[in-house]
Formats: sequence, C-alpha cells, structure tokens
Amino acid sequence: MKYLISIIILSLVLFSCSKKDDDSSTTTTTTTASDNGTTFSVTVSPSRYYIIDGILTKSLTLKKGYTYFFDSTDSTTNHHPLFIGINSIGGSYTYEYTSGVTNSRTTTETLTFIVPSDSPSPLYYNCGNHEAMGGKITIL
Repeated sequence: MKYLISIIILSLVLFSCSKKDDDSSTTTTTTTASDNGTTFSVTVSPSRYYIIDGILTKSLTLKKGYTYFFDSTDSTTNHHPLFIGINSIGGSYTYEYTSGVTNSRTTTETLTFIVPSDSPSPLYYNCGNHEAMGGKITIL
C-alpha cells in the first residue's frame, strides 16, 4: 500500500512538472472603459447603497477625456447627494474631487463628469450624507 501511494504521488509530481509554459488555457482579463457619453442610471437601495444601472455599488471604468453622465433624478436619491471622491468613505465632502465635475452633490439632477487628463485612479462615487454607499471608479 505504501508503495502504491508513493507511485501515485510521484506520478502527480511528474505530471505537474510536464506542463508546458505556454499553456493556452490561461486567460487574460482586459478592462474596457464605458463609452464616451454613457449615462449611468443612479438609484438608491432600501439598504442605502447606490445602484448603478441596476447593479448594487457597481464598479465603473472610465476613460480620460471622455464625458459621463450620472442620472440622479430618481426619487430614491432625494436625500443622497452624489459626488465623486478620492476615497470611498463618503458621509462628508472632505475628499471630494471636483475637476471636470458639474452638478456635484446633486440629489435630483444629472452629475456630469468630463474625466481630466490628470485624473487620479481610482476615484469613487459617494453620498455626502452617508458613509460607504458608493463604489469604485477606475480611470484608464
């Protein structure tokens, strides 16, 4: 029995060492930015999290030089002023990012974000009244 276990272990070691380095089963994930002019539908869940296009705290990928619209006209956003920040805390405007942003802190309008060429990454969409409601924005 001991001999059989040794053979199995040796077989597994030899098999794992014989794999080719150029194994074509490896996949590469690429990140694609949202299109220029994309409008994101913003609502708020009953548990007080932002919902972007129907996805709770959706992570976004935006591209420098592109314009994006965050439609916050839904009544669920009335007490949740939307802004872009340099961290994910929210609950105040201490870390607000305003370059390229129009209608920041909106509760009933559309926030427009023209991503500057010197924009940091990541950024975050946040609520000015409550902490940890938003999500991550990766800038390409």
